[in-house]
Amino acid sequence: MIHTVLSVSFALWLVTQAFPPGADAATVIAGIVRTQSGQPLSGLVLLEKGEIHNNRWDRGALVDASGRFRIELAEGGQYGLHAYSSGYLYKPNAVKVESDKTLEVEVVLVPEPTRANDPVIKRVEFVTSETRKGRVTIKMEVTDPNGDLGPQVLAFDAATGRAFAMAPPRWVWTLKSNYPDGVYQLEVDTSKALTDPRDWHFVVADHKCNTTDVLSFPHEPKPPRVIR
Repeated sequence: MIHTVLSVSFALWLVTQAFPPGADAATVIAGIVRTQSGQPLSGLVLLEKGEIHNNRWDRGALVDASGRFRIELAEGGQYGLHAYSSGYLYKPNAVKVESDKTLEVEVVLVPEPTRANDPVIKRVEFVTSETRKGRVTIKMEVTDPNGDLGPQVLAFDAATGRAFAMAPPRWVWTLKSNYPDGVYQLEVDTSKALTDPRDWHFVVADHKCNTTDVLSFPHEPKPPRVIR
């Protein structure tokens, strides 16, 4: 009898070692993006790691037609959550995510009263390097009518869940400076996994939260429309 109890106890101990408490727990930020009237909005949600507006972009997710998104994180901590939907002013939020828990958030976006102040994505191209094997450079030409473009010239790879700030055409002293018009670039390492343009999405915002439409494949910019 004692031998049986010890055997069962040892078996249970092995189970707890193989499946420790919280082994299935994940650190997640999830939520919904909607209008003031409650209608769901599709689009894009991107995360900065650390304090908001530090331009250290980490991960992101597409927002589906029901307005829902979900992002798994490597660790908890402070993040800057930015939500974008075509025709709406983008919304930044500072959030704190606890490790091994899910933070549910709701983001409400307001339509842009005019699109005349929006930055403009003129073209996007994927250029394979002839001298550096396994490298692709993404080039995006951006202009801003008011000259107040910010550092948010952003690219998102839905295949990996990674978000990136693209490099400006010339050095900018501070994140609060007005960024220049021109061709922004991002070099991608394709030596381990090929880059498919269909997975990439782009968005640009200025210092006053005016935002381009979210540009997805085939990356052909169209005149932006005002939401009525």
